[in-house]
Amino acid sequence: MQDFHQKIRANASYLFLQKLIAPLINLLLTIYIIKKLTIFDYGIYNLLYAIISYLSLYSSMGLQNVLQRYVPEYNSKQEYGSVKLLFISGFVSRLLLSVIFILLLISIGNLVGGFFKVENLKEYLELFACGIILFLEVQVVEVTLGSLLLNKAIMISYLLSTMLRAGLICLFLEKDMGLKGLLIAETIYYGCLLLVQTYFYYTNFSSKHASLAQTLPLKRILRYSGFSYLDELGWTILDVKTDFFVISTFLGPTMVGIYAFANQVIESIAKLMPDKMIRPLIRTAFFSRFSEHNDIQLLNRHFNLLIKIIAFISFPLFVGVTAMGDKIIIHFYDAKYLSALNLLWIFSCFLVIISFQFPLQLVVQAVERVEITFYSKVFSIYNLIGEILIIKSLGLIGVALITCSARLFQSIFIYYRIQKSVPITIDWQSLIKIFFNSLLMMAGLMLSKATVDRY
Repeated sequence: MQDFHQKIRANASYLFLQKLIAPLINLLLTIYIIKKLTIFDYGIYNLLYAIISYLSLYSSMGLQNVLQRYVPEYNSKQEYGSVKLLFISGFVSRLLLSVIFILLLISIGNLVGGFFKVENLKEYLELFACGIILFLEVQVVEVTLGSLLLNKAIMISYLLSTMLRAGLICLFLEKDMGLKGLLIAETIYYGCLLLVQTYFYYTNFSSKHASLAQTLPLKRILRYSGFSYLDELGWTILDVKTDFFVISTFLGPTMVGIYAFANQVIESIAKLMPDKMIRPLIRTAFFSRFSEHNDIQLLNRHFNLLIKIIAFISFPLFVGVTAMGDKIIIHFYDAKYLSALNLLWIFSCFLVIISFQFPLQLVVQAVERVEITFYSKVFSIYNLIGEILIIKSLGLIGVALITCSARLFQSIFIYYRIQKSVPITIDWQSLIKIFFNSLLMMAGLMLSKATVDRY
């Protein structure tokens, strides 16, 4: 037990450094990219990553959730052969599926590009195809390393690769290579990241443990994988990347660029939230402790602790962005995106909602009731249909409101359904106190802002 706690503490520091330094560098790069690209090209760039999110879904079949759930369990039981079998099966299957789906997408690239009002989409897909496959493989290796508490290896891989990415992006964009140069830089970055992380997996785990014959509980894993895949399908439709497709279809890539900018600002802030930085570690510790004790009261205490930590961080961020949103756009990004201010306010609220879904998801996964989140995906239908119906009348604001409300309804649904299986409760009194104090902070910021503007 002491050894486990020591590993958690050691990995927390590594994970914190990884999630602090790399996002800070990437934040500066994002600001640089936003300034260098036109809004139209920035919209296409985000459409490509939206396509990646769907390719990740179709090539995973619930794989990442399986690795997150079962690698910590088998590793704690010293069933290292099972860990290796899960990793190798996941790596190879994702590679094959990724290649198949990317080739299929390229073959219909002109048709898809015409639908989304991007004439040269096929050309961009051909250029970025290798980068997409590398990115999808990185996800498998990184999830495995994190589940094995090898966060030091992840930290080093990201530090090295992110510095390379920064240098390449600056080099190519300064040479006026535009979006094509950016995609080439991203491809090299993902290749470096995959190479380094795979090396660390081999040297820190695979080479140190003999591959003893193991039999996996296929029925249990396949059931979990199936529900997880359907769960991921709903999450993907609920994600803002689906909004990009709807917006591009009706309004074009330029509007995608404005919408993506607001989302990117909030995502950059979210990545610097302390709880977000160590989420892989929290997930591993959460599952390992519950598997060890199987104590519902302990589960509830951990759940409430996470809720309070998230509220303590996300509430002040929400009011801060609401109060200072225009100043953030002008002084840190580019005034050409000031039209995204209202979207920025909505996305700051969206950040709070999705932050609270993390502890709910941990409880659902710990007790293996993933069908609950699957059933909650009914709100993805509401999200997609609502966006299509409202986009012509309310534009980008309507799309953002529909997405935000869909995630809110989904969170409420998951909370009440899980209570039928696990008697979890929320300390509402503490949350109200934190929110009230955040409102006082907002009043102070607004007053200070008005005073500065006056002079």
